[in-house]
Amino acid sequence: MDSEQKIRALIDLCQALAGSGLHVGLSDARPAMSVRASLTGDRIWIGIEDDAFVWRRSEKVRYAVGDPAGAAAEITAYLGGRLEVPDDRP
Repeated sequence: MDSEQKIRALIDLCQALAGSGLHVGLSDARPAMSVRASLTGDRIWIGIEDDAFVWRRSEKVRYAVGDPAGAAAEITAYLGGRLEVPDDRP
């Protein structure tokens, strides 16, 4: 995959993450993106290797570039538990 194809795939993943409540940013230095549950929370960096989205948790996770919705679901499930829930108590 060339850089343009990687950027397109990352944009597709970004669109799949739209509405998830996660904070997503594209890197301007290389084809990569960051995702985190809150503006001050831990971020994971997602890149592309051998036609797969890759990121690290305790070990490297790989997910097929051809399925951005599936990758978005896995990322959302992982980071979703880290979303800050407001305390509504009086």
